[in-house]
Amino acid sequence: MSEHPELRPREAVANDPSRPVPLADTEAVRDAIARRYGMSELLDATGGPAIRLKLRFPPHAEAGWMRIWTTPAGCPIDRLYHIWVGGQGNDVNLMYAMTRADSPVPHFFLHYNVNPPDDWSYHVDLPGKVDGVMYPDYWEQALAPLSEITQQKRFKAIPQRRIQADRKQYLSTWGFYGKEIDQAEYTLIRDEVVPFYLDHFLRLVDNFRYETVSRDYLIERGRKQMDILLKREMDLSGWGRLESLFGREAGDQLRYECRREHHAL
Repeated sequence: MSEHPELRPREAVANDPSRPVPLADTEAVRDAIARRYGMSELLDATGGPAIRLKLRFPPHAEAGWMRIWTTPAGCPIDRLYHIWVGGQGNDVNLMYAMTRADSPVPHFFLHYNVNPPDDWSYHVDLPGKVDGVMYPDYWEQALAPLSEITQQKRFKAIPQRRIQADRKQYLSTWGFYGKEIDQAEYTLIRDEVVPFYLDHFLRLVDNFRYETVSRDYLIERGRKQMDILLKREMDLSGWGRLESLFGREAGDQLRYECRREHHAL
């Protein structure tokens, strides 16, 4: 069970109180990280989200945002961001806690999507910072503890959907990925897997050290990792849907902010 009772999701939608709101689920994880490390949110001139997403066709209604948090000096996490796209038929949430480029602590990735009423998706992972073939001891120390939950029978039965081969090398083999699944599977991941991954991530942020590789190695491999994971062509369907709503310029801006370091190296 999670050590964080605040992760228990709010139940909402007035006409269906039994259905959790994916946005609230994402907020619970995001806010637990932000509070623990004393993060500060970057706001726009009006005190709102750093980036507001407005539809590219008139009347250019606001239908999403990107919220960004920075951390105090010395924190292994460099930035935390949450992208949300709402509107009819969409509730898309992408939340990343990105660790510093020179830190060996894995990033934390969390995606919750729902296309009402019953088309759910999720992705939770801790992408490692070190090559798993060259440095297997890193993966053993940083990620093997996740096997405690991934090897449970109820989770081993969940199919792992295909992810592009060139992206796989920068994700971990412990990640959970489900597309177009039912609410029962989504709820199982939300209630049991995500809190487990969050607890492990927080322990790594607070305690993990790995000195086998150099600082320069981490920075260079981290740049290549971001090139792959945030490349538009790596997820043409996902970025394509977003840009069909908000335009190519908005997609470029989001990708830039996703990878921009907030602490000088």
